Amino acid sequence: MNQNASGLSDPAPVPSAASPTAADLGLPGLDDLLSLAGEGDQASFSAFYDATAPWVYGMASALFASEADAAEATVLTFLRAWDEAPHEQFDEDSATVRHRSVLCWFEVLAHGTMTQLLREDSLPGYGEDLLPEGAGASEAGRREPTTVLSILTPAQFEALDLAWAGGRTYRQVAEELGVAVPTVKSRLRDAVQRISARYQEKFLGRSGNEDPVLQRAVTPEIAARTGTTRNFTLNLSQDLENGLGKEWADLVALDAVSAAEREELDRHLSLEGPEFTTLWRARIEAARRTVTWAFRGLATEPPSELLDEVLHRLPAQDVGMGLVDGLGPSDEREGGSASRRPVKKWMLVVAGLLVLALGLWTVVRLIMGPNIVAEVNRAEDSFTTQQVSLTEGGSMQGHVSKESGMAYVTFAGLPVPDEGTEFQLWLFPTDGSAPHSLGTHSAEDLQDPVTFRGVERFRDLVVTLEPEGGSETPTTAELGSVDLVHQVTQGPIYGGHPNNTPSPSSD
Repeated sequence: MNQNASGLSDPAPVPSAASPTAADLGLPGLDDLLSLAGEGDQASFSAFYDATAPWVYGMASALFASEADAAEATVLTFLRAWDEAPHEQFDEDSATVRHRSVLCWFEVLAHGTMTQLLREDSLPGYGEDLLPEGAGASEAGRREPTTVLSILTPAQFEALDLAWAGGRTYRQVAEELGVAVPTVKSRLRDAVQRISARYQEKFLGRSGNEDPVLQRAVTPEIAARTGTTRNFTLNLSQDLENGLGKEWADLVALDAVSAAEREELDRHLSLEGPEFTTLWRARIEAARRTVTWAFRGLATEPPSELLDEVLHRLPAQDVGMGLVDGLGPSDEREGGSASRRPVKKWMLVVAGLLVLALGLWTVVRLIMGPNIVAEVNRAEDSFTTQQVSLTEGGSMQGHVSKESGMAYVTFAGLPVPDEGTEFQLWLFPTDGSAPHSLGTHSAEDLQDPVTFRGVERFRDLVVTLEPEGGSETPTTAELGSVDLVHQVTQGPIYGGHPNNTPSPSSD
């Protein structure tokens, strides 16, 4: 094993933002495997597990001191991923960006699942050998920083490691370190922003002249020098009153806040308006993406039998069942675990071939798939939204069928954007999670309808102007948005009949 710059042994290879993706090699990518898993294909889910299990189990091993609890938390995480797979789409143009998006989505899901298990005392063997008050595994906060995390100060790394890799809330971090709560909030916020700057420099080609931490008045010394008081306080309400709402996004991204505080933040967002909410959620998405990237060195190979246990607990499916028949954790099956090993190798070979075939089939299906515009227009429940005027000129209008799960949006009169910028479309989920990109478009591109699926999971379609090549999250104020939830109907399309135009109504 290699030694990294911090003296730690490098983990087994795992997918990271810097690694070649399967799509780069002409193979089905993680987004393809997850999509097929969402359709019930266990062979594709097995391949998804093989690609992602080391860093999921590594996170579990960091959060739980018990190996049994770490294994169970890993299994429960993959079971949740199986349940969520049918509802996830990663529509970015670049295969590399889709790869990073899937990794970020899954590690965020894993971290949220595991911290909930940790804090709710939800595992059968939990609590026997953990730190007091469910603080997490004993190694959290005592590791040496990896190369990426070495850009942090020791105090910032210690706080961030306890929060993310230790599953603590910021108050638990403050108590364990014996540091004031406002100081811990600042350290966590500053740590996230510092590694975010490194991520943007590495993957987005953006770099500032100064460290973003030093551009902000975050300590009494800086506040005294600039005359600006921007320090955190002991409670959330006072922070919001002091204008620190956006900076709480970094604490939310770390799952370092309590449920009551998250509810208070949601109420605050409802009062701030859509522009603030868009930027706040974009900051959470950016923070989560960079933290998962920075902590990828936690990867640890899981026990060899863990995949069998995951597959054994999946609901019965028609697709791929021949490949996993007989798998499970029990040695009472004929032949025992030893006799299953050669069969497992054979099954994995067949599964790999099937995944390749299914990947090709998926590409063909996507190319030759149904005409979404036609499907929406003839759906019994189809409706058009109100026409929305964009701030830079032009208009857009949505056309939706929730029964079919499909929609498209049309544009008219769009101006040509300034040189170096492009229109980018975003779908905002109803659950308040990070927006999904529908890619970048020129004014000419948007003369044709833009189609998408899974409309029932989204509340708004938003248009922004982004730098050429697009952004991973919105970076500018929205030009306009289409409400996909409140079905205000107008125009010729409703119920699939061009001449049927009822009076406006809403859900």
